[in-house]
Amino acid sequence: MNRKIIPFVVAGVLICLVMAVSAVFAFSGMVAAEKFGSTVAWSRPYSGAESMKVIDLTGDGKDDLFIQSPNNLSVLDENGEPLFGFGYQNMKTTLGDVTGDKVEDIVVYHAGTGTSVDIISKGQPRELVNTLNTATPSRVVVIRFASGPQIVLGDSRGSLLALGTDGQTRWTANLGSSEIRGMDDARVNGQTFVAVATLDGSLAIYDDNGSALWSGSQEQLRRMRTFDLNGDGTSEVITGGEYGAFKIYNAADGSLLFETSLGQAVSEVREVELDGNPSSREIVAGGKDGGVWAFSFDGVTARQMWSGSLSDKVTEIAGIDVDDDGKQEAVVGDDSGKVAIFTEDGTRNNLPDRTSGIARVDVGKLGTERYVVVADLNEIQVNKVNFSSISGFQYTPLIVGLIVSAVILVIAAILASIPPKPEMKVAFQDTSRESLDAQRRMLKESIADVERLRKAGEVTGDAYLARLKRLRADLADNEAAFKKQGYNIKVETIQCPNCGGTLELGMDKCEYCGQVLLS
Repeated sequence: MNRKIIPFVVAGVLICLVMAVSAVFAFSGMVAAEKFGSTVAWSRPYSGAESMKVIDLTGDGKDDLFIQSPNNLSVLDENGEPLFGFGYQNMKTTLGDVTGDKVEDIVVYHAGTGTSVDIISKGQPRELVNTLNTATPSRVVVIRFASGPQIVLGDSRGSLLALGTDGQTRWTANLGSSEIRGMDDARVNGQTFVAVATLDGSLAIYDDNGSALWSGSQEQLRRMRTFDLNGDGTSEVITGGEYGAFKIYNAADGSLLFETSLGQAVSEVREVELDGNPSSREIVAGGKDGGVWAFSFDGVTARQMWSGSLSDKVTEIAGIDVDDDGKQEAVVGDDSGKVAIFTEDGTRNNLPDRTSGIARVDVGKLGTERYVVVADLNEIQVNKVNFSSISGFQYTPLIVGLIVSAVILVIAAILASIPPKPEMKVAFQDTSRESLDAQRRMLKESIADVERLRKAGEVTGDAYLARLKRLRADLADNEAAFKKQGYNIKVETIQCPNCGGTLELGMDKCEYCGQVLLS
């Protein structure tokens, strides 16, 4: 192959590779044409948040911010000013309309001289019941059964106690001896039940009388949530295990619909409407080592949509439709203080880091604006998240690919224009008799080798003639060097193949008949 063509062949291969990679980045969504950012509306110190919710707790039609630590709960207005707050020992809280006034109340399950339950309605606390015979408070939920609302308490020894809104005991149950780790309302054919899970992996669904619809067990539990993912009136029970098990159960009968291993302890599970299709819901799970996964459930089973990662244990997940396109983005916080927004295709957009681990994240309207509220270990921060779309930005990789391709072509042209190295010629710098004799023998041996290769058909006619011409010229130079130094030498001659005339070695043309000897 012509040496000038080779650089362009190599350049063509490289250009194809560059443009293929550019196309993958441009059309796969790896390069985001979108950008999310945030500005801080306000912040205030708060330590050790365990629960947080943007919700109306005063009945004025405007959402407030509820936040709770182990020994303190506070309700703040849209500007972060305290509306009311109370202190309790070792408390667990939930929100629900216990009084029936269509305003959410705060239910406080706490330990003092004994375990007690308080109801805070529109900022006014009252004791519902005290000196309960339960162990350390672990979980509390308000379940709106068909027969009426009940407050279900779970303790550190696996016991359940259900109270009516009047404080009277409705039923008790026991799910082993391990701490109640999760409680949530669950729908079965349109009817409301309560789903319960313990730390050791025991699961059960109870009705309003404390009768178990079904029970089961799995590996040690980290998280349990219930969502009606496909809107059929029956919830799915989603669990995350200590050793990476991620499972989805049918709340009606406990049958396993989907399972996989995420390779790390599952630290959080939330429902996030990523694709904007209300007929099927998506689940975002977070891991102890920072892994983030999204799954889509079609009513029969689930499939993984994408996976991503943060730097440390995922502590909280929330959904927000930042760009008002009908699709939620997943807001994910971790134990190192990082907060990121993941889009439908798994593209990660980082929000400003916090100085300590993320405790809670919630999304809601405070005043007239929708905010992302982040509580780390030391502070509450209310953020206005903004979205910008850069028109045509996704095609940037193609532009970069074209620029790189042009550079490759320029380099190929430069390489092709470099002249070849000149052929080496035999030098006769050493003019001693011994040196000239040695050179003469070497040249004759080379001529004999060329003749042998020609006869064997191992070289083309053109290559043979070119090489023979060069060697005969070198041999003529050698004889000239002998003559110049005054050494006696038998002059090499050749015969013209046309007329038979005797000619000196090195002549290209017969001086008698004009026959060209070598071309």
